[in-house]
Amino acid sequence: MARMRAVTVAVLRAAVADPVVVGRYFRLVQRGRPEQCWPWVGAISGRGHGRFHLAGTYVVDAEGQRLRRTHVVIAHRFGYAVRYGVDALLRVPVVAHGCDNPLCQNPRCWRESDPVRNRREYLARRGTVLGALADTRGARGRARAVRDAVRAGDDVAAAVLAGASAVHRDQLAMFDEPSRANDAEYGPRGMWVESGAAANTENDPGHVPADDPPGGSRLSLFDPVTLD
Repeated sequence: MARMRAVTVAVLRAAVADPVVVGRYFRLVQRGRPEQCWPWVGAISGRGHGRFHLAGTYVVDAEGQRLRRTHVVIAHRFGYAVRYGVDALLRVPVVAHGCDNPLCQNPRCWRESDPVRNRREYLARRGTVLGALADTRGARGRARAVRDAVRAGDDVAAAVLAGASAVHRDQLAMFDEPSRANDAEYGPRGMWVESGAAANTENDPGHVPADDPPGGSRLSLFDPVTLD
């Protein structure tokens, strides 16, 4: 197990240092403005996170057969390693999302956490009206719907609302909340409204706007945290 971990970490270090691999990662991120979520448009894990293929290596088994091993990581953890370094990533048990969107690749939405804290905050937030954690399709179903809408340039808000329970949708009509400037554009908490096509930028693929490191100040638009 230790040898397998050492090989995986070595592959990760090589990938983070390789501009071709880093560029491939950023091509799968639909980036918008710094205050927006940046959805992943590649493969998705069973828990709704992006999955990023690092590389394939070959090993020889006990019978002398040459086998190919594929190295895949959670996409936003790779993004964290690109931004803060592999050693920093290895010290963080969970890179959680303050926006509740497990597909999000915007560093401003990430925060350092651990399994116990992350689970506790998930349980506290899973009933939030129209929150990502309350989606009736589950994390993977919601993520696939959002990713597919971004890929097609469809209405992402409609894709998100399709997973809201009838109770949550009815509460929108029952209660009028004080208006917030951002809501007209970004919608309820934990939701993408603008399509990926409209939100994409022409910046250098490796560039991420400067912001506070994880654990620092968070966007007022979002509350922590999603289950990683």
